[in-house]
Amino acid sequence: MIQLPAPVVNFHLGGKQPKRVRVMAKTELKTDTANWVLRAAAILGVLYGFGFLLMPYSMFQLSGDPGVPTNPGWVRWAGGFVLGIAIGPWLASEGWIKEQPFIAGLAAAFTLSGLALLYGVVSGEYAGEAWFICMPIVILAVLAPTMWWLATK
Repeated sequence: MIQLPAPVVNFHLGGKQPKRVRVMAKTELKTDTANWVLRAAAILGVLYGFGFLLMPYSMFQLSGDPGVPTNPGWVRWAGGFVLGIAIGPWLASEGWIKEQPFIAGLAAAFTLSGLALLYGVVSGEYAGEAWFICMPIVILAVLAPTMWWLATK
């Protein structure tokens, strides 16, 4: 954490001489684990969001799943939603919103998403390319516990 030099602030109390008080600056540069994880989550969200929003057919073809619908345009809304949600982690990493509640929400979302994908593989619902579903499962398996750990800090 980098802190800027404290400015001097004058306070006038009635007719008395002004007191000089040093005030710490509120600006700080964060480079901790939480920011790196939040930014990684934001970047992954943008990648998946843009993929499903702008080219859902290509995303489905990458999966190689024989159950892919003939018109995957219905999933564009999910791409827009994921893209919109991806803005939150970036804002939290920049300090625009409080990190703690947002991190807890992301931890729950990543846990549930990872478990849902894992269930799809274990139950046999997913019949596509293994890499296409294993990659997000592994990413979420790393991000979810990291977010839970950060939420408890």
